[in-house]
Amino acid sequence: MRESAWIGIDFGTSGCRVCAVDQNGNIIAQIEQNLPAAPHPYPSPKQQSLYLFEALKRLVKQLPAVVIESISIDATSGSVMLSDHQGNPLTEMLMYNDQRAYMASEKIAEKAPINSAASGPSSGLAKLLYFQLTLALPEKYYLLHQADWLAIQLGATPGITDYNNALKSGFDVVANHWPSWLELITPMSVLPNVVAPGTVIGKLSEAVMLKLGINQSAPPLIKAGTTDSLAAFIATGARRVGEGVTSLGSTLVLKLICKNPVFDAETGIYSHKLGNRWLCGGASNSVGAVLRHFFTDEQLITLSQKIDLNQSAPDYYPLLTPGERFPVADPNYPAKLLPRPAEDHLFLHGLLAGIASIEKTGYQYLQQLSATPLTSIRSVGGGAKNPVWTKLRESLLQVPFETVEHTEAAYGSALLARDGLTLFQ
Repeated sequence: MRESAWIGIDFGTSGCRVCAVDQNGNIIAQIEQNLPAAPHPYPSPKQQSLYLFEALKRLVKQLPAVVIESISIDATSGSVMLSDHQGNPLTEMLMYNDQRAYMASEKIAEKAPINSAASGPSSGLAKLLYFQLTLALPEKYYLLHQADWLAIQLGATPGITDYNNALKSGFDVVANHWPSWLELITPMSVLPNVVAPGTVIGKLSEAVMLKLGINQSAPPLIKAGTTDSLAAFIATGARRVGEGVTSLGSTLVLKLICKNPVFDAETGIYSHKLGNRWLCGGASNSVGAVLRHFFTDEQLITLSQKIDLNQSAPDYYPLLTPGERFPVADPNYPAKLLPRPAEDHLFLHGLLAGIASIEKTGYQYLQQLSATPLTSIRSVGGGAKNPVWTKLRESLLQVPFETVEHTEAAYGSALLARDGLTLFQ
């Protein structure tokens, strides 16, 4: 009897990562398909589908003796495009960091609640309005998030999205519907139906199975995916209320599992839904981008080893330019990087301590506004590999730091394909 496998796909900014797991959550195959690096433009929607199929074909070749049960896809949050009702592309895909919808975002600000996650030019809703204002569109079309588009390529029904990707497009995750204020901005008919991540939204067609080299009687199911950050969170194994995850990547991102949602414009906190749990958090402009502005990866390693954690660190708020999103939402918030000591390791000590202080303040706000005590922290991202920084953070935050076995978003999507959101009931 052939064993079963579940596949997770993470389509990010630099590559398409695909992972297959067995019933016990063990990785049985994984591959990465690199995307063109800068200065090449990000692949078009049709090019993205080519990379998706190439990655899946390579993975399937490693799984000759299994039955693929289901597939789930995560992709970048806030990356959107438009399609017709058959799923054919009508526009390019505007990526998560595209800022051209600035004027459209001002229109949203006039109508949207102050705490809406659809605020700002990078939101999916702002990009939808940008398309509507600049293009001649047919009467019927759909807003698609990147994960939606990729799922359609495998056979998912057009016009369906998940509530994590829909959050920045204006979906009310608390009331579980598109809010009425959106009628003042856009025809409601263009907004997709919203389901929970892990919901079955289609199955692979015979043509797709043949193209991928999948030989089995029952076609694999396609399950609604999520955003890349949510998939990475699922991968860490955090499941219980009070467990937090800190991402020390290009930015500092905190997430705390709570019983109730929090949306607070002053602190930059918003909430994603995960089953019967809420993932409250925010993203600071500090961390990796600041560190790499001053030091190479090799310097970060060697200078960290010279830091004496028993000495006081300089008092910094590490930002490259004014402006902060969390734990204070202030576009003019000042950076504090002076005075700079003569010795580089003392300067680095101040940067690491400053970021740890932002982390502490962020968790304090999350606990206060959600009434959820922080019980443990899992650390992911490049900064999590720095043992000196980890000791500094542990001494400041005073909560247990849990070991993380998996941090890859593709692994989290594979678990979503296998279990849906049953782990968060």
